[in-house]
Amino acid sequence: MPVPILSEPPGKPDSSYVLPVFGGELWTIPTSNSVMRMLVTEKESKGDFAVVTTGGQQDNPIGFHYHRDAHDVFLCLKGSMNVWANDTARTLLPGDFASVPPNVVHQYQILGSHTEFAGLIVPGGWEEFFRFIGEPFAASPMGPLFPTRDNRNPMEVLVPKLIAATEKFDMVPKRDHQGAEPTLCTKDDDKLANAATPYFLKADAGPRYASGGLLVKPLCQTADSDGRFSIARLEGSATIHSQYLAYNTFTFATSHHCFLVDMGSFRLTVGGQGSEISAGESIFVPAGQEFTLEAASRYAALYVFTNGGGLVELLVGKGKEYQSQIIAEDFPTDVAEADGLEKKVGVKVGEPL
Repeated sequence: MPVPILSEPPGKPDSSYVLPVFGGELWTIPTSNSVMRMLVTEKESKGDFAVVTTGGQQDNPIGFHYHRDAHDVFLCLKGSMNVWANDTARTLLPGDFASVPPNVVHQYQILGSHTEFAGLIVPGGWEEFFRFIGEPFAASPMGPLFPTRDNRNPMEVLVPKLIAATEKFDMVPKRDHQGAEPTLCTKDDDKLANAATPYFLKADAGPRYASGGLLVKPLCQTADSDGRFSIARLEGSATIHSQYLAYNTFTFATSHHCFLVDMGSFRLTVGGQGSEISAGESIFVPAGQEFTLEAASRYAALYVFTNGGGLVELLVGKGKEYQSQIIAEDFPTDVAEADGLEKKVGVKVGEPL
């Protein structure tokens, strides 16, 4: 029996589910040229995080602001976008990443005719801001992907909501902030911060590990998020037959996981239910549910989002540094022994299948 395929998150905890390409709970901000798709909300993650994707076309920057508690991230999947963080700004291309911790003045701007990006909202619950100022899009007549001709007066349909939202939500406007001129990611954007400070990471430029038949590229770890979450890109191949995550079962006590496929396809079992998910699809695995994961196509890549260290910390801890940016010939498939790692990340590893 497969994991249930839903059109939007179920609104309750302890449920695994698959969302189709461009699926999720859809919201649009009035007069914008974009749609936000909620893949995971606080209700599914018990308040730990929310995962969203956004698709849209060229628009104005959203306006400088900061959060007292919320940590934002921006992961460009398609097209390009500008992200400002304090006195630095980058134009992100596919695979580029930005981390914006609390109290960092920031804004973003979608560029081009069709850009897609993903974000993790920590803690969960801040997505209510978008429900508060937004409008449901699923039944909208404004196009299948996102609106392109919402010519209403923002002073009538948006600004009053924004004023009310600043009093209700963790968002502090900084209208007088002077942002830098965005540039493409540089050669120096090749490392994680190792502290809860803002940083940009160029695609494929950061640390890389070979771990159990997967190429692991962490984008953000607990050291960069004040212990709150981890994000990584996992790349694999069905031609690699010794896949650590495929032949063992994994049950994380407190870490939920959202997997968003970027290329190819993966096969998962969750609580004994099997599913194969392909590019653009996502699957949510709540804490406490046993799962396996394996690459199911000749090449496959996904992004994993988790609270705490979760699977990211486990794979990095059991991996070895890897120089190539891609899976090359004679790719190692072993996992290193790391004393106390499984207890540290709160995972029970089952017997090999």
